[in-house]
Amino acid sequence: MRLRLIISSLAALAATMGAGWEEEPRTIPASSWKTAFTWADPAIVESSGLYASAVHPGVVWTVNDGEGPVRLYAVGPDGKTRGVVTLPQATGVDPEAMGGAVAEDGTSWVYVGDLGANPTPRPDGILVHRFAEPGELGNQEVPSTTYRLVYPDGPHDAETLLVDPNTSHLYVVTKSEKGGDLYSAPLSLSAGRANPLTHVARLPYVISDGLLTAKGAMILRGYGKMWVWDRIGGQVTWTVEIPRQRQGEGVALTADGGALLISTEDALTPVYRLDLPEELRAEPPWLGAHVPVWAWGAGGGAAVVLLLAGLVVVRRRSAA
Repeated sequence: MRLRLIISSLAALAATMGAGWEEEPRTIPASSWKTAFTWADPAIVESSGLYASAVHPGVVWTVNDGEGPVRLYAVGPDGKTRGVVTLPQATGVDPEAMGGAVAEDGTSWVYVGDLGANPTPRPDGILVHRFAEPGELGNQEVPSTTYRLVYPDGPHDAETLLVDPNTSHLYVVTKSEKGGDLYSAPLSLSAGRANPLTHVARLPYVISDGLLTAKGAMILRGYGKMWVWDRIGGQVTWTVEIPRQRQGEGVALTADGGALLISTEDALTPVYRLDLPEELRAEPPWLGAHVPVWAWGAGGGAAVVLLLAGLVVVRRRSAA
């Protein structure tokens, strides 16, 4: 009887201690990354954002950091540029991030976050440009819609735009030497007026890019490490060491949700790939909706076309 009481007491104590205990994050070493390809286009000099196409086989989109025309480079798994999209209705101040999602009507939307504070802060707010992926790749102009987002507490520098793949809800993460802050945009955006951002959480890390997965995980990268939260407002469950990069600022999830890609500034630099553990893999919702999604083959980025049964849902848009 006494032994049973002791065991029972120890079990109760363990349960009490465990109620407030958080499991230590698991770590993925930098050696797990492999080179997917190297940018072959010398015009890609400051890759600050990445997004894997939901329409084109093995293609990733990237944008240069800097003022002037907003140009998006569509790059194949061999590192060669397949096409350049210019947004004639947008003028870049400091583009820093990319993301995307497929809408219920099948349109594959790509978002470009003009969020940076270089050369000066932006009291009038930051800009997000949205365009539909064109059905054919090449050098072309594509119409876009611009949304202005305004912080509740004055201007900030930022390099991270998060797009929820399930809802297209946008979030912005600011950047400073002391860390950053996560802000939420309205679920429904207006192109005709400023859209107020709402503060969500303080983050103790310097963040240069990030993304949300279909499972709700938030993945944010810095210059030497990546952190994975189980959800917005949740806890860090994984840390990922990053290969040495001069100024790494881009991260994207592959189109099948099974791997990460990272880029850095400087021309002719490698893009690295990390195959995710099963717990972190997250197929986007349009994959389950019988959308043809283009996945990256292992060992350097050979494109593998996954032809899913059913009707084609993603509607390829022709350039205007």
